Amino acid sequence: MGLIQIHANLATAVILFNAILGLWGMVKFFRGDSLDGNYLGAVALSPILGLVQMAVGLALVSMGLGANVRFVHYLYGALVIISVPATFAFTRGRDDRGAVLLYAAVMLLISAFGLRAQATGYELLPF
Repeated sequence: MGLIQIHANLATAVILFNAILGLWGMVKFFRGDSLDGNYLGAVALSPILGLVQMAVGLALVSMGLGANVRFVHYLYGALVIISVPATFAFTRGRDDRGAVLLYAAVMLLISAFGLRAQATGYELLPF
């Protein structure tokens, strides 16, 4: 399996992992649960997965394989990495029901960022 395929598989993992976390958070919110260690531990893995994705992408760029990728691809990748720490800073470590909803929404948004980054990386969409 080549490095390009690993990068593509990691992109799919970022999208699916964050979508699952978003849905899990929505279930927690509608059940009236607050944040717990299980959910926050899984959420903490999101930017780590994004960093691994970035490292593989930088390896591709260093091999000269990123020449046709539009700049916005890298911006979406950066959003995947910084969204969870930014949410933690915004909530100031709260663990109430409102924080659950915010984390769930951010996880779904990160999944959308991943979809958009994938589309701009492979130039599937014209915009």
